[in-house]
Amino acid sequence: MGISCQWVNNSRCLLLEWFDAIYSSPSQVYHLALQFCPPSSWLCKCYSTELSQEFKVVKGLPTEWGMCSRTVTLDHSPQALTCWKDTIAVGLGSWDIITLNRITGSKTAVLSGHTGYVKSLAFSPDGILLASGSCDKTVKLWDVQTGGIVKTFCGHVDYVCFVSISPDCAVVASGSDDNTIRLWNVQMEECQHIIEQQNYVEHVRFSPTDPQHLISVSWFQIWHWNKNGHQIHPPHNGSCIAFSSDGTQFVSCYGAGIVI
Repeated sequence: MGISCQWVNNSRCLLLEWFDAIYSSPSQVYHLALQFCPPSSWLCKCYSTELSQEFKVVKGLPTEWGMCSRTVTLDHSPQALTCWKDTIAVGLGSWDIITLNRITGSKTAVLSGHTGYVKSLAFSPDGILLASGSCDKTVKLWDVQTGGIVKTFCGHVDYVCFVSISPDCAVVASGSDDNTIRLWNVQMEECQHIIEQQNYVEHVRFSPTDPQHLISVSWFQIWHWNKNGHQIHPPHNGSCIAFSSDGTQFVSCYGAGIVI
């Protein structure tokens, strides 16, 4: 690896790891951050003269740069998390939703309106909308750019634990502890279909490419639906579902293994 590449990679790790301190006082690059570089790093060797004039860390230094590029301290415990490109949305114990820049970890917006813990978050495929499900039994649709509430869907009689937006942004699916999945028509602002389950809904997910394919999990069984609420495949055992990015496959947990 050339010197320029080493400088870029090491500097990126340093700036992200110490972003808050450096943002508040740029001189902390020399007075604080560099002292905690891995001793084998290029930055540590390059700035050995500057380091010799500052305090020396004698124990506890990392042997190499960690896998975590940035740690963000939050005012309240996170309850839900989702990501779209460089935007991260986090549901907090304060009932608010915050958005963060994925690169710097900086807070970009606060979305307020729920009156209970936010249990689930989902971006629309274009990142314009954000759906949230809450312990206040509502589903909200947010404009990510303005932070405003686009729509509030009411009807569940227990916690809303999972939400998903169809790839054409026409339907929001919500799964609840009231043993139902509700399919909300975004344009008409109403629930068009209710899918009854025998137990609480553990997971709901639209295919990322097919608006007619919705998967849900209830009591360790996986169910397949279309957006009209009709079952399209027999149920099978599994949980913790995830689609491939092209929507052609999905994986699920079953027992001690993973089914693809």
